[in-house]
Amino acid sequence: MFKRLVCLLLTVLMLAVCACPAALASSSDYDSNHPEKLNDTDLSASAAILIEVNSGMVVYEKNADVRMYPASTTKILTTYLALLMGNLDDVVTTSATALQLEEKASVIPLSEGEQLPLENLLYATMVKSGNDGANVIAETISGSIYAFAETMNQYAASIGCTNTHFVNPSGLHDDNHYTTARDMALIAREAMQDETFRKIASTTTYALPRTNMHGSRRLDSKMAELFGSDSAVYPAANGIKTGYTSKAGYCFVGSATKNGVTFISVVFNCGSYAKCWSDTKKLMEYGFTQYVSTSVAELYAMSPKVLEISKYDLNDPQLGKLELSLNKLSDSTNDTIVTLQSRLDYLSSNFNDLVAIEYVHDPVAPITAGEVMATLTYYPEEGEPIEYELVASRSVSRRVLDFPSLDELIADTLNDPNPFPRFTVEIFLFLVAVVAVIWGVVKGVKRLMGFRSKKPRRKAVKPISRYYR
Repeated sequence: MFKRLVCLLLTVLMLAVCACPAALASSSDYDSNHPEKLNDTDLSASAAILIEVNSGMVVYEKNADVRMYPASTTKILTTYLALLMGNLDDVVTTSATALQLEEKASVIPLSEGEQLPLENLLYATMVKSGNDGANVIAETISGSIYAFAETMNQYAASIGCTNTHFVNPSGLHDDNHYTTARDMALIAREAMQDETFRKIASTTTYALPRTNMHGSRRLDSKMAELFGSDSAVYPAANGIKTGYTSKAGYCFVGSATKNGVTFISVVFNCGSYAKCWSDTKKLMEYGFTQYVSTSVAELYAMSPKVLEISKYDLNDPQLGKLELSLNKLSDSTNDTIVTLQSRLDYLSSNFNDLVAIEYVHDPVAPITAGEVMATLTYYPEEGEPIEYELVASRSVSRRVLDFPSLDELIADTLNDPNPFPRFTVEIFLFLVAVVAVIWGVVKGVKRLMGFRSKKPRRKAVKPISRYYR
């Protein structure tokens, strides 16, 4: 009996030893000081993705194409479609069918017959994650929950979602209500391009005004819990939606911006909201180590254009070298460039290949500071070309005793009221130079054609015989 017990203990010990490497391999060694070293084991989420908003580029993914239940993150598309298809000032009425929900479902709450503007309803639905509000939105926009779900599916397919199917506007569990982390990131990216949606999605506390059936109410979102404590605050964060059901687990679609770079993350089926937030922060910090934001102006400043100005004053401290400054023609044009950190050096060293420069002013003194010398057109990888002016960064004086250029002589002559050009030393020298050039050309042509000047032959002198007698 004792031997059997010893053997059993040894067997258990050996199994434990064998299992240790596997357990260690699956554990997380995440180092917050090195967020660029992110591994799948560092995330508690079953599925996750991180995309850069400007380009839509996927920065990190984990099981991004596995079907998941999205829970209340569904309301991102519900709210966005209401903004696209509805009128924010319209007053909507809560129906009895909109209030038919399962027990313990999250609600605003609304009452049958309650009326409120659509804009207030959208804020209340997103902030409080009200399933009753989502149903009212669906009936307002499409007439029924079923018809609105069909609209959701059509829109999702139109933006490239390939593994998504919705059966309700709220995200309450249904086996046929699913999406993927990748598809949800596409939906969130589209929605976050709408300014009103961004305001709604970044709201954690909302004061719902008085309605015909309720007084004013203060509504708090789950994000308020995530952002509220000092230990969880993440200054770069700006939304957007939490979600939870027993089948979906804890879900979060997040957005964060730092130094001009914006990311959207999706984490599905985490163990808690705290883990959702932890995973989101890890994804965001990883992204910020990979991407950098710059602009055309910053790239140009790395290697600005410098012109060699002729006829400059000999006292000029820079000996006629003129650096050109870059001015954007339209302040409303967004010329931000978000790119991989590793590609920034390529862009700066190959900047001339991305632009076209057309000079509109001869590099001849005098030149006044601010004078437009050229136009520069930047051709981004996506979008319309962006135009700039290249202007003189300083004034360049002309040397006093210098002769005027041919263009200046012509301009002076054309502006002279005297119909006959003034005979000046400059014109005389110019005419002499022209005659000399013509004479040289004629001589050269004759020489090439074999012409030789005919010299007069001297008449032979007849010899005189001399006889001496």
